[in-house]
Amino acid sequence: MKKEEKTSAHLAGKREKTAEKVESMKSTLSSISFSPAEYNELESEKGELENSVGGLQETVDTLTAQLQGRLAFNYSDPVRGFDRSKVKGVVARLIDVKDPGHATALEVVAGGKLFQVVVDEAITGKALLSKGKLQRRVTIIPLDKINSKCISNANANQARSIAKKMNSSASPAIELVGFNEEVRSALEYVFGSTLVVDDSNAANKICDATKTRTVTLDGDVYDPSGTISGGSKNNLGTTLSKLVELTAASVKLSDHQHRLAAVNAKVHDLRATSKHYEDVSSRLELCEAELASVEKHLSQTTYGMLFEKFRAMQKEIDEAVVEVQEMAQEKEVKWDLYNELKEKEAELTNNREAKLKDIEEAVKKAKQMASEQADNARVVSTCSSFHLIEKI
Repeated sequence: MKKEEKTSAHLAGKREKTAEKVESMKSTLSSISFSPAEYNELESEKGELENSVGGLQETVDTLTAQLQGRLAFNYSDPVRGFDRSKVKGVVARLIDVKDPGHATALEVVAGGKLFQVVVDEAITGKALLSKGKLQRRVTIIPLDKINSKCISNANANQARSIAKKMNSSASPAIELVGFNEEVRSALEYVFGSTLVVDDSNAANKICDATKTRTVTLDGDVYDPSGTISGGSKNNLGTTLSKLVELTAASVKLSDHQHRLAAVNAKVHDLRATSKHYEDVSSRLELCEAELASVEKHLSQTTYGMLFEKFRAMQKEIDEAVVEVQEMAQEKEVKWDLYNELKEKEAELTNNREAKLKDIEEAVKKAKQMASEQADNARVVSTCSSFHLIEKI
């Protein structure tokens, strides 16, 4: 190797420098607090959210355009500094349909009142009608003047009882919508005097029994006066159905927009770190490729081949040294175990001899006691014989 080293000194030096450069870049890369996998997941989520937001925005815009004509209420301030909170809005905008399955029935219950405008006071309504520059005719419901009618608890309970017996259900329409308590009197005026019943037979029977207007889920109406209306639904119930869909889409859109904003912020914060990480990774790949090329070239020289053999032999020596160390440790453990067993063997031998000695002593004492007891027995027998002879 020494003879051939000079011919490959340049390549060997280049290899060492390149190897040091590779290790330095690996150290730099590991010190960067960045996870490519996490960044890629954020980018993927960002793309999915952008697509979702786009689709939801299109749905909201379409539904808004479809409902705009009937639900929009545009007006000019009747006086300077007019408080717009006095105008509560169109009835349809003030309710939340709890179950979309009731949309058709509720729209029939409300009828034209669904598009009337709720305001706080009659004076506000008069000001809007006279100076609000309204673009279409509207009916205004002032909260301070409106008289609402509600179904009595007795009639409501009777309706529920009849419906239950007919495997149906009945509820006051006002209970099927959510709303702000501030506009309760207006919504009781719109929905308070009608029952919504699942089944037409039950609706007919409940109307006759309670003398209360009933509406089925399909929009058929049973009136206490005796009239019945129904038939083709056409676009019946589409306004509230679309309004429910619009509300759900708007909520979902808002949630997705908030999440997208959060993801965009994270991506923006990580973008600079990502670029730095990619730059270092690219340079590391180039250096590793250069190192592999140098090593391949070096391995094809005489020095390189000798070096590979030397490295293999050195590896064998290192492994042998480790093996010898392990065997020496194992030998020490085995000798400790051997000595421990020898000590236990000696201890057991000593214990056995002591026990045998104790047993011999016990046997000797037992024999002595037996002999003494035999002598005592003979003396007692002789004395008993003398006593017997004397008596005779």
